[in-house]
Amino acid sequence: MGNAASGRFGFVVLHYLVDEATVQCVESIRRCCAGRDYHIVVVDNDSANGSYERLAERYAVAEDVTLLHNARNEGFARGNNVGYRHCKERLHCDYIVTINNDAVVDDAHFMDRAIEDYQRWHCGVIGPKIISGKTGHDQNPVRSVVDTPEKIAAVRKHIRRNLLLLHLHLLEPFSALKSRVKSPPQPHTEAPKPVVEGTYKLHGSCLIFTPVFVQRFDEPFDPGTFLYLEEDILYMRCKRAGLAMRYDPQIVVRHAEDVSTDSMVRHDARRKQILYLERHRDSLGTLERYV
Repeated sequence: MGNAASGRFGFVVLHYLVDEATVQCVESIRRCCAGRDYHIVVVDNDSANGSYERLAERYAVAEDVTLLHNARNEGFARGNNVGYRHCKERLHCDYIVTINNDAVVDDAHFMDRAIEDYQRWHCGVIGPKIISGKTGHDQNPVRSVVDTPEKIAAVRKHIRRNLLLLHLHLLEPFSALKSRVKSPPQPHTEAPKPVVEGTYKLHGSCLIFTPVFVQRFDEPFDPGTFLYLEEDILYMRCKRAGLAMRYDPQIVVRHAEDVSTDSMVRHDARRKQILYLERHRDSLGTLERYV
């Protein structure tokens, strides 16, 4: 390990299909970390559309960027684990950041703030302020955690019902009927979020793993999931290990959201919903082991 007081940072960017987004993400990290001890590892999840080759060509001589290629699409958890292991074992990074390719770092003090948070709190994971490109709201911290058998059973029932309705092409009429019966939705107003005391679930689009986490875990995510519920499982893993998860609104990341998923399902809303629910259902079995 390097010197945690200054700290070597590894950034893992999971790439799938959309190289324009990945380039924006990589360049934002380079701008914010210029002159510092950092390295970016782009992990391609077998894009097979020429985007990996374009990235490899673009960063062929870049000393601060390494490209790794998975022979198949490993999903979110296993794809990020590949990059994390490279940062830990090959690059000997003290801090490892996993960031979605559709997110950009918007904070010139990203590294300094993360180091200060770690020195102050000795926390395992730090979550930045993640501004959604869709709503403009901060996606951190996440208030709902699936962490009991009852909550798992409720989610499983919801998934089963919605999958059935989707396959029968009845989800839209059912949802429309339900919204007419319910009271009209209240306008969303976002209360200011203070620095959170204690441990909260953090949004998975950008997670900063500190030296105490990196020393403890060889992988940040349970490899039993493909997509979804990784945040709940990480929350449970940290809780079990006695590691705090902290939210710092001073560190800013902007998140466009769902760029790779949208590209994958070609904007077919029904297919996207089915895929989402099936992945969610599969992840519940992994989460169950922690509850």
